[in-house]
Amino acid sequence: MWGVLMAEKTMNCPACGAPLELESRFTTLVVCQYCGQTSFVRDDGLDPTGKVAKLTDYISRLQVGAAGTIRGRKFKTLGRVRYQYEDGTWDEWFVRFDDGQPGWLAEDEGEYILYFKKRLTQPIPPFEEIRVGSFLSIPPMQVFVTEKGEGQIAGAEGEVSFNAMPGETIRYIDGNANGKAVGIVITSKSIDFWVGDPLEFRDITV
Repeated sequence: MWGVLMAEKTMNCPACGAPLELESRFTTLVVCQYCGQTSFVRDDGLDPTGKVAKLTDYISRLQVGAAGTIRGRKFKTLGRVRYQYEDGTWDEWFVRFDDGQPGWLAEDEGEYILYFKKRLTQPIPPFEEIRVGSFLSIPPMQVFVTEKGEGQIAGAEGEVSFNAMPGETIRYIDGNANGKAVGIVITSKSIDFWVGDPLEFRDITV
């Protein structure tokens, strides 16, 4: 059933030696399910970061390893990143569809948005100059900014395509354009740009 979701490769945790099966070629960071060690994925093995941050489980329809469909497309949940900010937390789940396409399913207080990573074609203005209620030009879109703020990465689990170091400060910008949800996450290492669709509860089966 999940033929294309078999392990891309198997590596061993540098802390406890447990085998870790990586299921996506887009994975850049993995958290050991046995000891919680966070490691970068390199061509020649796993590079430990020294960070260990196990996440507290909240009530959710999703969990690492869960499979189902999103609007009829089969997917499997490979990992999760949790963000925290002054108003609470939200989770973003790294998913892989049965055709190999990666995506991120953001979950915040029972609301879901399915995001896909896009390439920025030009620099964005400095974070301090971006205003809520204004438009941000990201060709070919004009993004209406609905929220911006700062937070931290609380931790991660499983495998993800984002270097989610526990405790790292992030800046985020949310908006919409042409009926699409738009998200930007800024860290010390990168600016990640995402475009996606809000989902109804019934759009997801697990």
